[in-house]
Amino acid sequence: MFLPVTAFAPDLPARAGASALVRNCLPRTAASYGPMPSLAAYSAPLQARCQGAVAVQDAAGNVSIFAGDATKLYRLGAGSTAWTDVTKQGGYTTAFEQHWAGLLFGDRVVMTNFADPIQSFRLGGDSAFADLSPDAPRARHLAVVRDWLVLGNTFDAADGPQPQRVWWSAIDDPTSWPAPGTSAAAAAQSDFQDLVGGAGWVQGIVGNLGTADGAVFQERAIVRMNYVGPPAIFAFATAEGARGTPAPGSIAQLGTIVYYLGEDGFYAFDGSASHPIGADKIDKTFFADLDQQHLGRITAAIDPINKLCFWAYPGVGNTAGNPNRLLAYNWATDRWSLCEIEIELLLRSLSFGYSLDALDAVAPSLDSLPFSLDSRAWTGGRVLLAAFDPTHRLGYFSGASLAPIVETAEASLDGARRMVVTGARPIVDGGTPSVAIGARERPMDPVSFGAEITVDAQGRAAQRASGRFVRARITMPAGSDFTHIAGVELEAVPEGSR
Repeated sequence: MFLPVTAFAPDLPARAGASALVRNCLPRTAASYGPMPSLAAYSAPLQARCQGAVAVQDAAGNVSIFAGDATKLYRLGAGSTAWTDVTKQGGYTTAFEQHWAGLLFGDRVVMTNFADPIQSFRLGGDSAFADLSPDAPRARHLAVVRDWLVLGNTFDAADGPQPQRVWWSAIDDPTSWPAPGTSAAAAAQSDFQDLVGGAGWVQGIVGNLGTADGAVFQERAIVRMNYVGPPAIFAFATAEGARGTPAPGSIAQLGTIVYYLGEDGFYAFDGSASHPIGADKIDKTFFADLDQQHLGRITAAIDPINKLCFWAYPGVGNTAGNPNRLLAYNWATDRWSLCEIEIELLLRSLSFGYSLDALDAVAPSLDSLPFSLDSRAWTGGRVLLAAFDPTHRLGYFSGASLAPIVETAEASLDGARRMVVTGARPIVDGGTPSVAIGARERPMDPVSFGAEITVDAQGRAAQRASGRFVRARITMPAGSDFTHIAGVELEAVPEGSR
């Protein structure tokens, strides 16, 4: 009898045909899970915990990564693993739970931490950040929407904190912020909009959706933003009136789709409406594990090559709020998995690109390189999933595989009869898997697992387990070389038979 490793849906009851445990691997196909690479350190460490980072590419194809901690901003470029301090004179005062947000507008890197004036760095010219404009408000969030730099959740000297305000620059000029309501502002098509009502703070902004020029995420709403021309410039209309996000870092955009964490679970927003992706799968399990005191530490990133969206979050047992869980969602197969790894934040990064000679700047020998030579990390401009580890070093998920552990769906092998399982053959195309059989008499009984038995030379793990309901657990050591885990073939007979 074949027991498949079905979709990971710990929210469902055992007899619903789902797998209750899929850890340290990734949803690869509709019928299998694949390896989850470990995080391999690439750079030297920042001086303190990374509180935000952005990867950018200039017109010539050169990649830079900018990162910020509480008091400084740093730049990392090709040819070195050491960070360059590009902090403006005087430094910064980023709050402990506040993040740096960053983007590229033309040839200008723009970064904000709300505590300080918005920062600007011209690629190809500047050696340090400087204030973007004396007239620009401070802001928690920013985005490029069509030809404007758009800010959300702002502070200015005249009105103080305005957590429900959306404010945009002059058209095509992120350094120009004429006083709203003036003729200069009207000519430059610059203005602000307060999203009145009880939807809460602006939590994030995304631009250039398929059915909207932009979308503003609030705590309890999502508002569409469309260019209509002067005098209004932008029109705002609520797309989701009861659902927004409590976690700004959970927003991740892929083209016209935005993935995010709502108050009740995970969703995909297409510019018009949200669609649940975690309901009856992982939503309840996630909230039961989440450390609510550190919602601000949740970060998300897209891996378009593998069709995966990742969320890093602090779960039970985290250290000082650092995320220690990584949820992976495959939008092509609608499958989830959960990995255990401690990081500071996730980053959708870009690879720098290296020649063989340039690799000398990374490591003294080919054998000591952090990744194999066929890794995408060495090809310039490729999208890569990256993260900062607890020692503040940038790394890529290109290391040896984590130690996977998965459970199959539960089944009754012969109606209501008790069965004896005598052997198991894990359907895994590499490594040296072990199998443990879980059994119970009634659905209300706890599952009792036997010992983990490693497969022999014929790929069989001898077993001796009996029960009316059984499942199998497959484990492999870290570093195992495999592509697919699909399930277990069981050898079983009715109890009392030979």
